[in-house]
Amino acid sequence: MSAPQLTPEQQQDVQRFNQLAQQLEILKMQIQQLEVEKRDVDIALKETETMTTDAVIYRSVGRLLFKDSLENVKKNLVSQQEKGEVRISSLRNREQKITKSVKELQEKLMVKS
Repeated sequence: MSAPQLTPEQQQDVQRFNQLAQQLEILKMQIQQLEVEKRDVDIALKETETMTTDAVIYRSVGRLLFKDSLENVKKNLVSQQEKGEVRISSLRNREQKITKSVKELQEKLMVKS
């Protein structure tokens, strides 16, 4: 017995499902990477809390280190922290929308098969 043939609409739905599933995996990896980066920033920011204003501190810019004031480093870290939170939130919203679409397509495909 041969497998039933898919209609063009079903083929498009399967292709869309695969694309969305791939996008979902990519989003999850991006979120995970951003969470690691945010955790690093949180740790660095926590470390600055115990420093005195006359402490010698360096800020990383690419592969270089620059001597900077504690105040500037804290501002930079807080800014990175806020940007990271916004990006994670945005990606999580996209993840929820794509997950919903994947589930809807999956249900649609299950009903038609």
